[in-house]
Amino acid sequence: MRIQVWRLASMSRIALFSLMAAVMVVACTQEPDLNLDLKEGTPASFVPSGRSLAKDFEILELPRTKPLSKTNPFSFTGTTIWKISASANIKGASWPSITYGEVPNGFSQTIPDQGPPPRLTAEKLYVAQIVGDKDTKNAVFFEIRNGRPVNVSDEVLGP
Repeated sequence: MRIQVWRLASMSRIALFSLMAAVMVVACTQEPDLNLDLKEGTPASFVPSGRSLAKDFEILELPRTKPLSKTNPFSFTGTTIWKISASANIKGASWPSITYGEVPNGFSQTIPDQGPPPRLTAEKLYVAQIVGDKDTKNAVFFEIRNGRPVNVSDEVLGP
């Protein structure tokens, strides 16, 4: 009898451990709703991802604060210097890489009305954001340092 109880308890532990491992694997493989990353290199390029639908991508110039952590990352106001829109909502993971000033096939530029956007310059703070449905959005803060775009989101959001 004692051996059967031990086997049952052991099997219960194995089943519980297997269930916990499966839940952890599923949780770790969940794709974020909408994400945006800054690629290293010049010109500034961005990689959207995620399972939520999005239609717009824009870059805003923000007022520069010192230190950057004084910037409100949740309610920022700035000037939209470049905005492109897809012809229809597209899953974030299906978006192409976006290079500043280059309009991908199937997209249209809405800001500026005509011509290329202004040149990105040093000493200014920018935010690139992908805007999805149901107010889903994701942003990356960046500056131009030594002629290259640099992600400063950690400096804005803090440690």
